[in-house]
Amino acid sequence: MALFAIADLHLSFGCGKPMDIFGPQWKDHAERLRAAWTETVGPDDLVVVPGDVSWAMHLPELVPDLAFLDALPGRKLLMRGNHDYWWTTLAKMERFLDEHGFATISFLRNDGVRVAGDSAGDPGTVVCGTRGWMLPDDPEFGKEDEKILAREVVRLNLSLAEGDRLRAAGDRLVVMVHYPPMGATGVPTAFTEALEAHGADLCVYGHLHGESAGRGVSGRVRGVAYVNASADHISFKPLRL
Repeated sequence: MALFAIADLHLSFGCGKPMDIFGPQWKDHAERLRAAWTETVGPDDLVVVPGDVSWAMHLPELVPDLAFLDALPGRKLLMRGNHDYWWTTLAKMERFLDEHGFATISFLRNDGVRVAGDSAGDPGTVVCGTRGWMLPDDPEFGKEDEKILAREVVRLNLSLAEGDRLRAAGDRLVVMVHYPPMGATGVPTAFTEALEAHGADLCVYGHLHGESAGRGVSGRVRGVAYVNASADHISFKPLRL
């Protein structure tokens, strides 16, 4: 089993929102994604998707987007991004998956998932995470954002606590967040402090596109490796972690 990541798919089969209005790099991006995914991911692999899965506003609009994902190889673990307005309670979303027979898709919501190694005794991987939020150094950060940010920190710690419970000796801890958990300068935040306290090995995020993608944190900082997996940043090809 290999682990891959790709964020910000921005699918819109059910609502018809064209992505090439954001630049030529998005032209025919769904078909390019399909081709690259099929060439890269195997049937037993897991792909984590750190948010902005679909432009759908409600679950019925989401059907063709999840049908597209479900038909691709591997299992998919989805998390909420700032544009996933269809996101609702876990019970409703799991019922939605069952009703439509989307057997390769699951959701991460304030919890964790452990994937066993390929054979008995092999180390596994624990995946945790939360959406995150803009940081206080963002010029648009306001009073209301303080509440959302604090709530997201709580959710991350809940997820990491579940990860601690699931984690076996030797397991790798991978954390996915939608928003970058710190700026490019590497100044600590409540998110990075939580990752470091729980011994995370890798944090994968998205949200940043175009020129801004290059300003995201990258590489190892205080023991945690950081990777931007926004789809356009990685040429719509799932990135092996």
